[in-house]
Amino acid sequence: MIKKLIIEKAERLQKLPPSPFLEAERIKKALHKRSVEIIDLGELCPDPSLRENTLSSFSLESQEIFAPVDPRIYEDLKKQIADWLEQKYQVRVNPKNEIFPFAGKKKIIYDLLLSFLNPGDVVALPDPCDDIYKGGCIFAGGEVMSLPLWERNDYLPNLETFSSVKNASNFPKILFLNYPHNPTSAVADPEFFKELVKLASKRNILLVNDASYNEICYDGYSPTCLLQAKGAKKISAELFFFYPLTGIGFGFLAGNKQIISQVEVTEKVFGYQLSNIMLKLSLIILKNYSNIAEQNNLEFAKRKEILMEGFSNLGWKAKKPKAGPFIWVKVPPRYSSVGFARMLLRKAGVLVSPGFGFGEYGEGYIRIALNHPVAELKKALERIEKHSHIWQRKYRPKKTNT
Repeated sequence: MIKKLIIEKAERLQKLPPSPFLEAERIKKALHKRSVEIIDLGELCPDPSLRENTLSSFSLESQEIFAPVDPRIYEDLKKQIADWLEQKYQVRVNPKNEIFPFAGKKKIIYDLLLSFLNPGDVVALPDPCDDIYKGGCIFAGGEVMSLPLWERNDYLPNLETFSSVKNASNFPKILFLNYPHNPTSAVADPEFFKELVKLASKRNILLVNDASYNEICYDGYSPTCLLQAKGAKKISAELFFFYPLTGIGFGFLAGNKQIISQVEVTEKVFGYQLSNIMLKLSLIILKNYSNIAEQNNLEFAKRKEILMEGFSNLGWKAKKPKAGPFIWVKVPPRYSSVGFARMLLRKAGVLVSPGFGFGEYGEGYIRIALNHPVAELKKALERIEKHSHIWQRKYRPKKTNT
């Protein structure tokens, strides 16, 4: 008789914190079975309309799809990226060894952390933050050092935290930041990046900034980037990703040539390379960037304004974002972020992300992603308004017998 196989999952998986997003998926499935239409404002998933400005210029012959990747096109893409960086951010990089194009953000983050972390190495991460960073750190065998982000500090980490670290072995090997910030939409200014570079240089810390949301901005604001800070290229790498703006998963890593070189080595171990389709789409995005950014940012601005107006009418507290595709909303009194998100999904069929899912310091908030056109967002607001009486009830303590 063949015995039942007993398999223990890897310890690294057991170290991952429980995710409140899994419960949301279970509720979604149950509602779908009841034919309830879900309006998803949770995980960022750009709608197809954002791709139109890119795909309208796209054509590829069938024989090109399966043809071997032409290295000349790949090198041309790196040159185009270098030109784009200089034009957009006044940052000069060598296309030969200071740029690495990629498709898919999660994999490049994992590859970057795998490239530099040894078991027990410390990575400093903001809290709240995207759980990709924490997961990548744990998979690479690293330890997480949390940097609390507070609203009163504009969601910027207190750099004095590092001064209190006495033991050199507890000092982070990597400081991984993300501005414009997910989930809060906070932005960093040039002075912050300047001080950050000074600190990292003094303490021999590898700096990484995920600038995935730099290309979505509002009201004339233009986000800065880490590589603009003096000396940043010597100690850092920055990740740019065009998926939030265009719905196409093209991005690139730029910065210190040693960092780029090691990530390339790690990528080759897994045998991944950009396809002909992604190479061509990437070139179209860069060549038509100004038009694509202008048109899609106008669309995001409309979505942001309609939601901010709606939240104000609901009595919700939310700070208007300067950049990024998210709005960070404070939950009503007496609700946890998970409980409030659960209620919105069950009662209104509107999916949002609970702040607790991004870390301990995200509790008390929900994150709204600008996933849908204005008409769909209006429908979501109408549904929420219909059930607003639930959280607007005044609390009445239970009477006790005396």
